[in-house]
Amino acid sequence: MSQGTQNKGGDETKNRILLAAQRLFAERGFEAVSLRMITTEALANVAAVNYHFGSKEELIDEVVVQHMMPVMRERMRLLDEAEQKFQIGVVPVEVILDAFMRPFLTVMQESGESRELFCKFMGRCMSERGDKLPPKAIRVAQRVVKRITGMLSDALPDVELEVLSWRLHFCFGVMSHTLMHEDTLKTVSKGVSGDPDFETTLQRMIDYCKGGLKAGSSALTPNSGGQSEFLF
Repeated sequence: MSQGTQNKGGDETKNRILLAAQRLFAERGFEAVSLRMITTEALANVAAVNYHFGSKEELIDEVVVQHMMPVMRERMRLLDEAEQKFQIGVVPVEVILDAFMRPFLTVMQESGESRELFCKFMGRCMSERGDKLPPKAIRVAQRVVKRITGMLSDALPDVELEVLSWRLHFCFGVMSHTLMHEDTLKTVSKGVSGDPDFETTLQRMIDYCKGGLKAGSSALTPNSGGQSEFLF
């Protein structure tokens, strides 16, 4: 067998393990899934996992990085665009939120993965791995959060930074819950919630989070004496 054939076979096995791990993590959670479950799903063996990844934890890290890094890069790109567009004045809150949330839609479409699988997996990443991200992902995530917090602080100068940090944290919760449990809403509402596409759901999340971020802020309404400084 040639070296090229061996490499191809190894890459195929590695990809099967990654796809199986993602599916199982999305459905059952990171802690509930064993290596044996992953290898059974991937038609591989534990030795292959150890060879390609080293351990279950390192496998988790690779699957998380594979999905989170494109989202982080797209967030930074959209934030760059927003700052270029609004060079005079501040970037509106809804534009910042769009840059924060839209990358999930963009990356999902580019990945070719099913909406259900992608959303559940990303929801798991946010809710179960937020404090256990690989160092590479942590560094990028910290830069993104710092930048978003700074832009929101500029847009909402009368909201204390501590309060703003908590409100942004709540926005993470809205995204995580929505990504993971959209099907639950359809069930408990007996269909009243409808079957909106992702773009509609995205706009509803932005509207909801915008209200929470701006609560008690003078940016909510124009000053009665003239034009408001913040026309969001």
